[in-house]
Amino acid sequence: MSILTHLIPNIKHISICANGLFPTNTEVIARLKNGSPIIACDGALNAMSKHGIVADFAIGDGDSLDRDKLKDFIKNPYIQIDDQNTNDLTKAINFIAENYGCNQSILIFAATGLREDHTLGNIALLEQYSTQFKQIAMLSDFGILEALPAGTHRLNSVIGQQISFFCFNQKTEISCEELKWPLVNKNFLALNHGTLNQATAAHINLESNGSVIVFRAFEVKY
Repeated sequence: MSILTHLIPNIKHISICANGLFPTNTEVIARLKNGSPIIACDGALNAMSKHGIVADFAIGDGDSLDRDKLKDFIKNPYIQIDDQNTNDLTKAINFIAENYGCNQSILIFAATGLREDHTLGNIALLEQYSTQFKQIAMLSDFGILEALPAGTHRLNSVIGQQISFFCFNQKTEISCEELKWPLVNKNFLALNHGTLNQATAAHINLESNGSVIVFRAFEVKY
């Protein structure tokens, strides 16, 4: 079993491809292809077309793609939303909520890399949607970034795996024992205070009283 399959079982999910750094890991790309439906955020079609991936839907303000050139890579008419108050990833997530409901597992690809402002904005979106969907996570060549609502969560891990925790609310308390540096009712006063911990078991049990974003890296240190 690969580390990706161990960390996130290959369950039914909806794929969203953003317009960041497109993955090169073949297993990550396969997860993107296995989504049903596959939704492209505007210019993501440019990268998807180079890999022969056809999107079920493409959503955005239409400012970063040649629709005539890429029309063969969309199964349905392009959905143009001119609202400049939301980015294309938000438009795609709202489309899922309105048309497929919130009892969904969503995997987001190419959400990081390239422009730093897009990366930070996309990661911040995870926290906003942590309570709305069954599961919502970003998947890249480097690991899995998952938004978790308040409560108790059991996540698969690998001994020696690098794990980081991010809380946008300084009042959020986190407890997790299966770490090199265990957390007990811990508050992080800055976003970097919960980074670069390490798993000591094949799973971790996380308890928090607020939303937490967890990054589980594919990198393992022994």
